[in-house]
Amino acid sequence: MDANEKCICAGDHEHHICFLHSKGMVEEVEKLTDNPTVTCAICLVNANSPDNVCSPTTLGGGFKYSDMQGSKKIICESVAVVLDEDKKEE
Repeated sequence: MDANEKCICAGDHEHHICFLHSKGMVEEVEKLTDNPTVTCAICLVNANSPDNVCSPTTLGGGFKYSDMQGSKKIICESVAVVLDEDKKEE
C-alpha cells in the first residue's frame, strides 16, 4: 500500500487487532480474541467480532493471537499508513 493511500478496511481501524498489536496493547488484544467467531482475511488472526478485524471472514484457517503475540511486526499494511500519519503529528 502506498503511503498516500487510505486504509480500506471497514470500521474504526484504531480498534482492530492489527493496530492494537502494533501499539503493543497485548492485554486488550487478548480480550478481543478469547472467544473467536471470525478470521481476518488479511492477517489471518481469529477474533471475537467482525468489528475487531479489517476484513472479517468465516472462522477457520486463521490462528490464535497467542501464536503471534510475541511478534512486534506490523501484520497489516494499513497499520503502516496509520503509524506514518502518527509520526507526522508529533
